[in-house]
Amino acid sequence: MEDQIVEAIARFDYPPVTYDFIAGCELSFPSMIDLDHYLQDLLLSGTQDKLKDGLCGILYWGNYRAPYRDYRVAKFRMGVTSAKLHLASTVVRILDGSSLATLRDLRLPQFSQMAFVTKFRTFLDPERYCVLDSKIGKLKFLSDRLMRQKTYIPINTHNEEVYRRWVDICGSIAARLQRKLRPVDVERGFFYLLDHNKVEIADEYLSSAA
Repeated sequence: MEDQIVEAIARFDYPPVTYDFIAGCELSFPSMIDLDHYLQDLLLSGTQDKLKDGLCGILYWGNYRAPYRDYRVAKFRMGVTSAKLHLASTVVRILDGSSLATLRDLRLPQFSQMAFVTKFRTFLDPERYCVLDSKIGKLKFLSDRLMRQKTYIPINTHNEEVYRRWVDICGSIAARLQRKLRPVDVERGFFYLLDHNKVEIADEYLSSAA
């Protein structure tokens, strides 16, 4: 089964794309690692304009297959204020630990619940963190533990602890596989399995790894 997990990680096929808001065109990268580093640089640049583009880039990537992608990005660009970006540009460089509640409390438009706050946290530090969204939340390990609302996973003390446990497990699996993998690579492998109707493989492997 370990071979199937390794294969799923290698086959992760969500597009490594975002948008260049200066040139006004879509950007496609050779790999997710390249996209990770591009967005991380924007988010940690210390400038409001680059931070804004980095956050919009997360929304563009995260909603890439959704018909409302461009609407979500445009709504963020119109709704985010200079004051919020100024505060966020300071906060993101001094985060300690998962800090989901801290990121939520920045009150950035569309970055209030688990899916996109964990994307934000992951692109800030892709070597250490990974995503927990509604699709990944279907894994039995997570679905048995998360406190959910009907259409989203809220950030609260309980769910942040579940998130930290999820990051730890993905990190432990990455270390066990010994292929210079990161927690986010493992999480993306599980995403691939869910996306290709192989949830039973993911659940079985997690039951032995957790």
